[in-house]
Amino acid sequence: MRIGIIGTGWGRMHVGAFRAAGAEVAALCGRRLEHTREVAAQEGIPLATDDVQALCEAVDAVVVASPDALHREHVERALDAGRAVLCEKPLVRTDEEAQALVKKARARGLPCVVNFPYRMLPPLRALKGWLKRRPPHHLVVTLRNGFVPMESNGPGPFLGTSADFGGFSHVLDAALWLSGAAPAWVQASLSGRPVHTAALHVGLASGAVLVLTHAACAEPGIHGGWSLLGEGWEAGFSAGYVPARNGWCLSPVNVFQEGPWRELAPGHVPSPGAHEPWAEAHVETARRFLALIQGGPLEELAPVEAGATVQRLLTAAVASEQQGRRITLG
Repeated sequence: MRIGIIGTGWGRMHVGAFRAAGAEVAALCGRRLEHTREVAAQEGIPLATDDVQALCEAVDAVVVASPDALHREHVERALDAGRAVLCEKPLVRTDEEAQALVKKARARGLPCVVNFPYRMLPPLRALKGWLKRRPPHHLVVTLRNGFVPMESNGPGPFLGTSADFGGFSHVLDAALWLSGAAPAWVQASLSGRPVHTAALHVGLASGAVLVLTHAACAEPGIHGGWSLLGEGWEAGFSAGYVPARNGWCLSPVNVFQEGPWRELAPGHVPSPGAHEPWAEAHVETARRFLALIQGGPLEELAPVEAGATVQRLLTAAVASEQQGRRITLG
């Protein structure tokens, strides 16, 4: 299977992931041809181009890891060329763009999925299985992110170059995926222009409520705590990027139900001779994407519709902040 990657930044993560999954990375596309050639030479990729069409003609499937503002254009061009697509998060920048891509993917009848690596982390997959017969009533997530620039708090646009408040889309998708229910309404408080800190209450069709906070912080890294609560049970874990460990670290997932707390799944941390956990999540995504192209099941991959749901929530969060009220999702 020949893979083409659009994007010379985060796209390099996908180079290693798809090679580890057994695919050939045949082409790389970037905005600056000379730089793209340099990266392609470093990575041993035979074709370097600044022409998306040329990339699509040389491969069987496309990874879109370009800047967020270009995702819609690049996904559409790949689908129009008849290629399956794996798109980096966030899918696009607006709800309107997201719905257009859902329509395009359905019309083309091609696999089109969004890269949400939380779904591929082994401790979270174990928790997802445990939750099948235990619908949560509340899910509380607090995430502190040292990679988000704390720009102006005065008047200005809600969105900067990205459309997910500095990484919030990962959290939203993982929370919805674990809860297994669609969002029904959102009440939001957004700080920073562009937004760097967000506090959301999200009501689900199941009656559950998600309480999600994503805050820009001074401490380097990403630091997250997750608590899920249901009828007679609780579950929890922590996860984030730890600079001192040079990678993602997940605590064991612990659960409580009619007795003492117990470990449901072991933690997942960087270890010598193995892929860093976030990199391994990308490898697993690549494996499943390749299987999907060959007729396999969607499994835990996030379809384009899931990416659109996250974008709808983010768009509604901006409307909630602007209007000072709860926004119902249609």
